[in-house]
Amino acid sequence: MRALVLSGGSTRGSMQVGALKALLEKGFEFDMVVGVSIGAVNGVYFAYKPTLEGVKELEEMWLKMRKEDILPEGRLRAFLRLLRNRTSLFSNKAFYNFIRKNVPVKKFGELRIRAYVPAFDLRTGKVYVFGDNPLDSVIDAIMASTAIPPYFPPWRYERMTLVDGGFYSNTPYKIAAERGAKEMVALHIRGGRSFDDEVYNLYGILSSTIRFLLDAKIKEQEIFAKEHNMDVLYVPLDPPFDVSFFDFSRTRELIEAGYRQALAAVEEYERRDAGIFGKVKKWIKAIIK
Repeated sequence: MRALVLSGGSTRGSMQVGALKALLEKGFEFDMVVGVSIGAVNGVYFAYKPTLEGVKELEEMWLKMRKEDILPEGRLRAFLRLLRNRTSLFSNKAFYNFIRKNVPVKKFGELRIRAYVPAFDLRTGKVYVFGDNPLDSVIDAIMASTAIPPYFPPWRYERMTLVDGGFYSNTPYKIAAERGAKEMVALHIRGGRSFDDEVYNLYGILSSTIRFLLDAKIKEQEIFAKEHNMDVLYVPLDPPFDVSFFDFSRTRELIEAGYRQALAAVEEYERRDAGIFGKVKKWIKAIIK
């Protein structure tokens, strides 16, 4: 059973669209999808229509997305919310309306392949995995897994107070493994904007802190995958230029970069798999099974 694992990455999540196109063109098929943060948006849409046609529709959604669809408020409004002791710097109302308008399903049971979206419960410190229950709400899952504190408020769902699933891990291999996956393809968006020159302002400090926390969680999942001898095709997606979290002006370029980088990663994986070490690896896996 093969799982597709999609990391977070804000506006850089468009790179996963290009990567998905490359994977499908190479003949990859998937039995389940696990997505966190913006990867939850891409993952749910892909699970709804896991075809090149579906990826094309997802691409069109990304290309029409604008900052105003996610973040219509400016810095002054964020400052006023901070003074008023609100739960976040920005409202999530615009994003909620955008998701309701563009996501074509309501329940996880309507998806063509299984999908899972983790979110972190601030009340209990536990992870809730949307999708284990086919009646779980797709909209609530996306809103919970994209609730990045302190930028967007926690999302309430069935007496839970949920935030970004990336706080569990930005590459949640374990969730896929616990649900039967033996092989995984991980599309991990790395890098992004450097905060070195902003580390002494509030935005820079918060962003750097979150980034280092997420990196530590990724390491935990990588160790888990190695300890359990999991077959993981890791596809790193590195933005070829600096892009802020809410800049949609270069989406097409990011999609094209994701396509090229995923294609290169798959071709390198195929070369390794065709060599003597790849053959020995397959032989060992066959014995273990």
